[in-house]
Amino acid sequence: MNALLLFLVALGLAAEPLPKATPQEAGFSAERLARLDRVMRQSVDRREYAGITVGIARHGKLVHLAAFGHRDLEAKAPMQADTIFRIASMTKLVASTAVMMLYEEGHFQLDDPVSKFIPGFDKVKVLRREDAEQDDVVEQERQVTVRHLLTHTSGLINTKAYQATQVFDHRRTLADMAAKLVTVPLAHQPGAAWRYGQSIDVLGRLVEIWSGKTFDVFLEERLLGPLHMTDTAFYVPSGKLNRLAKSYRLNEQGVVEPSPLQAGADPSRKPTYFSGGGGLYSTAGDYLRFLQMLVNGGALDGTRYLGKPTVEYMMLNHVPRGSVMPPDGPNGRKGYGFGLGAAVLVDSAAAEVTSFVGEFNWGGALGTYFWIDPKHELAAVYMVQRPPYVAPPARRFKLMVYQAMEN
Repeated sequence: MNALLLFLVALGLAAEPLPKATPQEAGFSAERLARLDRVMRQSVDRREYAGITVGIARHGKLVHLAAFGHRDLEAKAPMQADTIFRIASMTKLVASTAVMMLYEEGHFQLDDPVSKFIPGFDKVKVLRREDAEQDDVVEQERQVTVRHLLTHTSGLINTKAYQATQVFDHRRTLADMAAKLVTVPLAHQPGAAWRYGQSIDVLGRLVEIWSGKTFDVFLEERLLGPLHMTDTAFYVPSGKLNRLAKSYRLNEQGVVEPSPLQAGADPSRKPTYFSGGGGLYSTAGDYLRFLQMLVNGGALDGTRYLGKPTVEYMMLNHVPRGSVMPPDGPNGRKGYGFGLGAAVLVDSAAAEVTSFVGEFNWGGALGTYFWIDPKHELAAVYMVQRPPYVAPPARRFKLMVYQAMEN
């Protein structure tokens, strides 16, 4: 990163997240990128979304960063390239990357039992069936490991019991969560199934144990700060609140209206519970920098965060074929497995849209989505604020990106 850009980043004034390239230099058609913009704008004009920001990077250069509609429809505040979003479960890959940084430092092995670091995990019971009563339990056949947490095969999805016992109480801390978690049965035997759940919050607590720092501090010192992700954090400072996108929902007429989410916690208040599963705010530009580091094999602007073999290992499928996300599920898609931190495409022909084996992707509950395509050295983000996450709009964006590629 050159001296001028470093200076601008320090002031929070950096205009672009990555060096820019013309569409032609990056193998895109400018005319067909205009088609992408038209489709995004039509989605806003139909009031499917109040606003959308999209970003595309290829070969390490920023190809396209565009915003449509409004971040606050009622106030007529336009969506902008630097608008801040609640990225929800897109936090998970950031957290998983932090875990793998500590893995490379020798703090643990992937198949280490979690009980080695959080006492009591080896004593947790398992429901006889996922829908069984909370006292209908059996012993663990094998212990929950760090790998189980990274791949959502831990059994930590006993949502009803978690709510009843307030395990994931965001008014408390990750240490409090871990202490309560060992009192609740697992929903299935560790490693026996893929079920999307609360595993990544536990990884956040493990980062604290391994590093000796709170999860937010570790992320800022070791990942977000060095990557110059200046707008990514677990809260939005008061001076940046005017850039935060308002959250919307679809009403009965199929158009957006303000979401009750606005009545929730104050986004400018720094939390005490740093959720690795879904707590970060970010921008399209910040997240593209993070993705570009992974596309590069773990390095960006001369700083290495992970070894290239580690990144390649993260992007392998680590679960049995066919176990991830049934087609009619909330993140439903065919042809995907799961790596260490995100979904991995293992069957292009089974995917819903133009995609390539090795793709690494995930989305957030409020509609945000990203993917990395190692084959084409491509990273892309789709930022909206309208829950729940649904696949078709993100697939539409993906289609429009690929139709614009010429080589």
